[in-house]
Amino acid sequence: AQLDGEPARLLGALASDDPRLGEAALDAICDPMPARVIRALLRDTVSPNIIHAGLKYNVIPGEAMVELDCRLLPGTTEEDMRETIIGRLGDLAAHVDVDLVIHAPPVAAPADSELYGLLARTVVDHDPAGIPLPFMVPFATDAKHLAALDVPAYGFSPLRLDPEERFMERFHGVDERVGVDALRWGLPVLYDVVRRFCG
Repeated sequence: AQLDGEPARLLGALASDDPRLGEAALDAICDPMPARVIRALLRDTVSPNIIHAGLKYNVIPGEAMVELDCRLLPGTTEEDMRETIIGRLGDLAAHVDVDLVIHAPPVAAPADSELYGLLARTVVDHDPAGIPLPFMVPFATDAKHLAALDVPAYGFSPLRLDPEERFMERFHGVDERVGVDALRWGLPVLYDVVRRFCG
C-alpha cells in the first residue's frame, strides 16, 4: 500500500482531532464495499478484462493476448507498472511482450486550492454535519486533459445518499442510477458552487 502523496491526504483528513472522522473511517473499513474502494485508493490496481486466444474450441492456441486495465496512483509511472507486470511473470517474462496500448499518467488536483475550499464550504453550508474530504477516484476521468494545461479538475457530484444505499455497487451495473432524493439535495449545492465561483 502507498501511504504517501495523494492517499496520505485522505488518511490525514481522517486522522484529525474530530472523532466523527475516525469513527466514519472505521465504519467504512469494516464494510466490504467501502473497503474495496479504500484498497483501490492505496495501491495500483490491475484487472485482466479482455483475453484473446485460439480460433476453435478444439485447437490449442499458439498464442494468447490479455488486455489489462491498470489504474495507477499519482507517483507511479507507466514504466513502473510495466516493470511490475514483467516482474510478476517471473520465468514466463522471456516469452511475453508487454505493450502500453492506451496510457495517460495519473493526475491529482490540490486540496488547498481556492476552488477546493469553495466546494468544501458549500457542502457544509448545505449540510452542517457534512465532512468534506479530499478523495481520489479509482477510475479514468477527463481530468488528465486539463492537467496537461495546468488546470486543476475536481470530480464534484454532491449527493446526499441514504446510508443503506449501496451506491458504489451500482457503477456500470445493471441498475446504475442515482436516487431522486439524492439529486434534489445535490442540485442546489451544485448551483451554489457555480454561482459563488462565477460571482
